Amino acid sequence: MEGLQPKQVSQQTSQSSAPETTSDLETIDMRQEEARTVRYAVGKLNDFLRWFLAVLEVALGLRFLFMLIAAHPDNLFTGFLYALTSIVLVPFVGILSSPAAVPHSQGPVPTFDLPTLIAMLVYWLIFWAIRRFLHILVSSPEEPTS
Repeated sequence: MEGLQPKQVSQQTSQSSAPETTSDLETIDMRQEEARTVRYAVGKLNDFLRWFLAVLEVALGLRFLFMLIAAHPDNLFTGFLYALTSIVLVPFVGILSSPAAVPHSQGPVPTFDLPTLIAMLVYWLIFWAIRRFLHILVSSPEEPTS
């Protein structure tokens, strides 16, 4: 009978450890689901940032083009575009002066708008850095190279 006692103890031990294993599996499943949710949220944020950058770059590119061809600011669309993009250009105004052509008439003067080009570059770099950080945040660590 002494041989049976260790078996009973081992059976009791295995029975008592079974709920712990189940709860451990549930905990692991919950953590994996949370990780998937966080990864999804960061992925959606990354998609939004990409979309926002594209809209910003197109708007600034149109502004640069309209300034280059001397589009009249009294036009409804051109005035709206100038007003909208002037908000994001505030940090870059005064960095460099924009070379303008000699005026031929009393209309708007064609201008090579350097602050707009600088803004496009700086905003692209900022958004690239943020998106790269988000990618690093959700990716698994890389193996060190030797």
